Amino acid sequence: MDDSMVTKVNSRCYRFSDVDFEPESRSLYWQDSSVTTLTYEECRLLEMLCYHAGEVLSARVLYASTSLPDSSFSQHQSSLCSLLSKSYRQGEKVLPLDVVGDHGYRVSLPQKTYQRQAVPAPDPSVPDPLDVHVDEPVVDNSTERHILPIVAVTLISLLTVAAAFAYFM
Repeated sequence: MDDSMVTKVNSRCYRFSDVDFEPESRSLYWQDSSVTTLTYEECRLLEMLCYHAGEVLSARVLYASTSLPDSSFSQHQSSLCSLLSKSYRQGEKVLPLDVVGDHGYRVSLPQKTYQRQAVPAPDPSVPDPLDVHVDEPVVDNSTERHILPIVAVTLISLLTVAAAFAYFM
């Protein structure tokens, strides 16, 4: 099929101050042009929270409206924890997804909701700035680690799961 015959459809996108969320591609597009891919479950949760932005949705409501028929509540809680951890970028909370006490979860209102323009495929004959050049020295940045945010996200996630289980007991 000729590419000029393909119709490019713009998809819905939620813009926050430092990240765009595009449900159709299950992706978070960051300001530095990097992309975080969400699992199907994480995407469904975030899309539901964005659709009801500003409202607090309980774990039970989210589970009932977003989970697949064969998934358990603990799998659902695991997806929520994973999504919460992906709301951090380089140690800072950038996706405004919050745990609201024992009540549930909330995403702040996006700056705007819009139709994301389809991005044309790059021309393969033009060198990409991210292409690796053999003659360039390789820089190892692995020694620069951010342990505190990982510990904080893990602790928040564990507390969230504990609160949800206590709520349902």
